[in-house]
Amino acid sequence: MTEIKWRALFDESQKERGRITTSYSALKGVLETEGIQCIRFVDFPITLDKLKDFNVVVFPCPDQSKLQPGEIRAVIDFVSRGGGAVLLSHAGGDRGLRTNLNELAENFGTSFQNNQIVDERQNLGLENLPKITKFKDHPVTEGITELCFSASCSLKIVGEAETLAITSRTAEPPDANVLAVSNYGNGKVVALGSYEIFRDRIMGGLNTSQNMNLAKNIFRWVVTPSKPKVTPTVPKPEKVEKVLTELGISPEIAVGDERVKSVLATRPMEDTSRAPQPIAAAYTPQIDRLMNEVVTLRRRIDVFIDEFRAFAARVLSQGGVATPSGTIQTVTRPVSASSSLVTDVATRQELESLESRMRSLQGQLDYITKRYQAGALKKAEYAAQRAKIRSEMRTIQQQVNSLTGKTEEITFSED
Repeated sequence: MTEIKWRALFDESQKERGRITTSYSALKGVLETEGIQCIRFVDFPITLDKLKDFNVVVFPCPDQSKLQPGEIRAVIDFVSRGGGAVLLSHAGGDRGLRTNLNELAENFGTSFQNNQIVDERQNLGLENLPKITKFKDHPVTEGITELCFSASCSLKIVGEAETLAITSRTAEPPDANVLAVSNYGNGKVVALGSYEIFRDRIMGGLNTSQNMNLAKNIFRWVVTPSKPKVTPTVPKPEKVEKVLTELGISPEIAVGDERVKSVLATRPMEDTSRAPQPIAAAYTPQIDRLMNEVVTLRRRIDVFIDEFRAFAARVLSQGGVATPSGTIQTVTRPVSASSSLVTDVATRQELESLESRMRSLQGQLDYITKRYQAGALKKAEYAAQRAKIRSEMRTIQQQVNSLTGKTEEITFSED
């Protein structure tokens, strides 16, 4: 049995799509062979005290749930003190998932974008399974020559993060960042545009290309402590002059004298670690943090304005009316008997997620059918992909039926 050296906390308090007991069970097995114990976290809210006994915290695609300001501060403090963080999103980014992972990610220099990576030329059978072959040298990408970022959004560098993988020039968007890393304080952070890259039993998942090797590299790197930055002790001028006088050397001709270097290297210098710092130096970290918070606040305001505009447009399109004061009131409509089955907020949200996945699968099915009909896909490969997609669609329909109490079935036309 592999000795456990590190502990990784997989958050599920934000209704994450990636879960170590279901969709990430194979990833859990892989990491535990690397000596990394994987623990579920459902104890809302996240606090520094709850994180302190772990080496890394993982957010595998929060879905229709938002981190609280105190939770974001706890994760930031955890990383700055030497912890690691792995942030994973999905096509559509925060806006598509109705979450706020960017409010955490932007503190580490990156942001998940509201788009989806597709590549009609360089893919693994479907345009939303783009092949990634452009990498920057880094421990995270060591030995990696090809990856598949299934249903991924792109990343934007908004601070001191480093891009490690980009899409091809035939992709949309082209040359887009899908993997980034950053050092924050004494800790490390990894951000990926696709949570599906590590999922079990799907095309483009953990067993595709070198995705499993990437997972090992990421967690090996993020749990390895950063080397502490050593600030060299600079002796006071009067101390140096005293040493030179003892050696009988004039300070004016002492530059480069090997005797001076050897004596200074062996003689203890005065400890200046407790010397009072200048006011500006002492408050620089606080000033930097405040500036980062101001920038983040501005971005949140911009996002809020965009979301409000979209909300207003949606309300108006559904029969809303604007009052003289400028507020919007929705025209009341009768509620059907079927809609009463999904009045529970959590159930509605889960149904929306399942319907979104169903639309995505239908799009994949239509796409491979067109490729097969055009002669770009062999019959055996088409049949295998079609069967896999249809099976997942039936599973999702069963989940929908369970939530709504209906007994609908999916029927597929013969090609």
